[in-house]
Amino acid sequence: MATHTVRGTSHSIVYWYTGPEGRKQHWETYALELEAMQRKAFIDYLQKAKQEDQLYKAALEYKLKRVDEKVTRIEASKTVPLPAAPVGSDEDNACKTYREFAEKWLPYHARKKRFSPNTYDSYTGNLRNHILPYFGDRVMSGITAEDIDNFMDYLSRKPCRGGKTRNAAPENVPTLSSAVVKKCYNILSAGFRVAKKWRYVMEIPEITAPAERWKKRKAWEPPQVLEFLEGIQNNKLLHLIVHIAFVCSLRAGEAAGIEAGCIDFDDRSMWILQQVQRVSDAALEVIPESEIIRVFPKQNASAQSSLILKAPKTEGSRRKQYLTAPLLLEIRERLGEIQRNKEFFGPEYQDYGLLICQPDGCPLDPNIFARWFKDEQSAQKLEDQIEFQGLRKSGQMHKVRLTKNNYQLVAENSGQSPEVLMSNYNEALESEKRALSQLVESSFYPQSASPPDQDAEKILQMIRGNPALSQQILQVLLSNAANIA
Repeated sequence: MATHTVRGTSHSIVYWYTGPEGRKQHWETYALELEAMQRKAFIDYLQKAKQEDQLYKAALEYKLKRVDEKVTRIEASKTVPLPAAPVGSDEDNACKTYREFAEKWLPYHARKKRFSPNTYDSYTGNLRNHILPYFGDRVMSGITAEDIDNFMDYLSRKPCRGGKTRNAAPENVPTLSSAVVKKCYNILSAGFRVAKKWRYVMEIPEITAPAERWKKRKAWEPPQVLEFLEGIQNNKLLHLIVHIAFVCSLRAGEAAGIEAGCIDFDDRSMWILQQVQRVSDAALEVIPESEIIRVFPKQNASAQSSLILKAPKTEGSRRKQYLTAPLLLEIRERLGEIQRNKEFFGPEYQDYGLLICQPDGCPLDPNIFARWFKDEQSAQKLEDQIEFQGLRKSGQMHKVRLTKNNYQLVAENSGQSPEVLMSNYNEALESEKRALSQLVESSFYPQSASPPDQDAEKILQMIRGNPALSQQILQVLLSNAANIA
């Protein structure tokens, strides 16, 4: 049997094989525990089946793979183009516009800070829609602190644009959120720090960051989630998505990226190692390929964005989730449906190994989850509606209460920091606030504060509304009467 050992952050699989040169011990090293355990299971299978030829072939293939990876790294280091020599002098930069600076700075900044494609799209969107129309043609060295303060004030009064305000009356169009204003400030601040190093400006304008108001995301209590699930029994895919997002506290992209092969029914667990995102083609040209696992083929050739498979949001988001028995049963049914789809589509089935996918195996855009979830809430005519991300918050709040405020446990279970969990994913429920008020009433006021006749009336109402209580009181009275006699 193969042996699994851990050396630092690496996982090694050690086994013996017989080749032309006799019996030898072989070591294989993997970065992830999951990869190592999958390889160990394969080697154990070959050893149990006594397939020595296949065992030797597996060891040889691993050695060749490592050689190819080394050659690829060497070739890549040779082919990386050197940056072009700077043209002009420092004085030339001082005469350039903010647009010229931004076009050079943003790709460099994104790679240095290891932006995700979504973060890069957010930066380019704010530059294109807000910053460049205002500062784009201004000479960067001439932009003052007063100019930036005026820009912040302009943004705070700027009406929103886009699908959310389409066909809305002018008086009903909201202004940009404080979060957008703060993002624009962050982009300008980061840019000016680099601009001073590159001699586009002599001094960085000193401005104060604008205040940001956080809008709390709504969440449901467990009975509300359960009631919603009962209302979508006929929509099996959405039912599974909502169920797994609540129980495992998943982001939409993480739910879309669940790999069927990472589910262990014996251990009642699954690994969260990847997520699906939709990003622009421009972001894919700038972000290093090492940040992306796979780019899925476009279903619409004219689309300017693509679905990608990438690592989770943070390193802590790589995690092992334990599943409930009802959720495991639903996953089994889903895997059976996927198998039937494979038989139906045959060679046309696009097998990416995803649990949540289209009938032909192609990935689903996480944004579709939000649309389905919103439409179903409207169909059920729910008054207290939440966003899809609210399911993650609902699951987190429920787990915090189950563990009696063990924030460390709940945060690690969902790939968060305890600080983020406490600040953004937990708050008091209305039922808890009401219960607290009742506790204050019963503990603060004297028991004789209520008139006796009101207390007696309350007791009589309780007795009338509870036959079992009436019977118990009667038995006590009869027992006391017998003792007195």
